[in-house]
Amino acid sequence: MLPREVANIFRVTVRTLRNWERKGVLVPVRLPSGHKRYRREEVEALLGACSFRKGPLQG
Repeated sequence: MLPREVANIFRVTVRTLRNWERKGVLVPVRLPSGHKRYRREEVEALLGACSFRKGPLQG
């Protein structure tokens, strides 16, 4: 999934995704071109683990 798509799902900015990447919350796959993509399964798992009232880093 594209970073912008994932950001829209979680209602956060792409910059927040980068912060999550640094913290190991949601790690993208790097394509040979250097672009990032997120695995749908990982996005869905994180989505199931957190509510929309609390972000995944807020416990």
